[in-house]
Amino acid sequence: MSRLPQLQSNNKTYLGRHWTEHSVLRRYFAGDRNLSILSFGCSTGEELLSLRTLFPSAQLFGCDVDWVNLQAARALLGGDADIFEADERELRARGPVDIIVCNSVLLTPSRTDSGSRKAIEPSLWSDTVALLDSLLKPGGVLQIINSNIPFRYHSAAKLYSPLPSNLIYCPNFVDQFDLDGRLLCTGVGGMGWSSILSRHLAEEGWRELQVGDLQDVHFFKIGGRDQPAPVNDEIYPNLPHNGVWARGTMSYRPEIDVSESRASTYTEVDLDWVTFAVDSIHLERRFRRVWFDGSIVHEGGSIVEFAGPPATAFIEAALGKRSTRLTLDALMSKHPIHSPSF
Repeated sequence: MSRLPQLQSNNKTYLGRHWTEHSVLRRYFAGDRNLSILSFGCSTGEELLSLRTLFPSAQLFGCDVDWVNLQAARALLGGDADIFEADERELRARGPVDIIVCNSVLLTPSRTDSGSRKAIEPSLWSDTVALLDSLLKPGGVLQIINSNIPFRYHSAAKLYSPLPSNLIYCPNFVDQFDLDGRLLCTGVGGMGWSSILSRHLAEEGWRELQVGDLQDVHFFKIGGRDQPAPVNDEIYPNLPHNGVWARGTMSYRPEIDVSESRASTYTEVDLDWVTFAVDSIHLERRFRRVWFDGSIVHEGGSIVEFAGPPATAFIEAALGKRSTRLTLDALMSKHPIHSPSF
């Protein structure tokens, strides 16, 4: 393997994608001054820009197989990241690194071939994961979102420990296969820009699946330092608590098609919120993962706090009002809101 093959055919992305996962990743490291980060499959560079926001002092690398994407990424980042063609020699010349993010890369859009559903070639997946492992330092973190094959199927997985977080819900929403190409489950898109609350339908091999296959995205490479502490809450420092102004409850339940004969797995979420001012809010979330057989295989909770425009946007949206803040962002975007009267 020298020049890497193209895996994912859809190379579209956007700024802020996987922000929760990246924010949790940042908290696994005390500082970022001496960190090196590789965006494996950097596309047009928006992921690198998000990482720069969270890791202002880190050394950033980005690689991709698409020449047009590389030109766009260089134009977006300027000299703020080392962006290069995805070639094994070039990768090894820059490694090893402390963090590798590999989001929606280790997959191929599923297709039907000779009556069977197929996706990424297992041998190609194994070779690519082995390369990523060789490029990561002990004590580093590998972030994998949306792989057609669960990471634990690779022999290198025994060198890693998963880092589950209650802040991350259902990040992996693509079809899942084993190393023999057998379909384990079929992904069903959820709600939100990153399909944050997706479902999977049971297929022939669903009993082989573990909850972490659909839930875990961060993997700590054992050695080099102690394993990071769990990151389960997002508490805003010095949030004013000057008495409750308002409170509310919300819930999320995926709609299950009663005509669907296959069982599914999904996540249910309940949320209580209180606001202490027009721009500060405290949320307590509870979730549970319902498995294919109807059992509860994972449940927990987290505290999340917002201040400023995000809090205002949440409160206004919860009341069914078009958010002042979100509308302002939309008006200033490349695709602004237009009045239906025009």
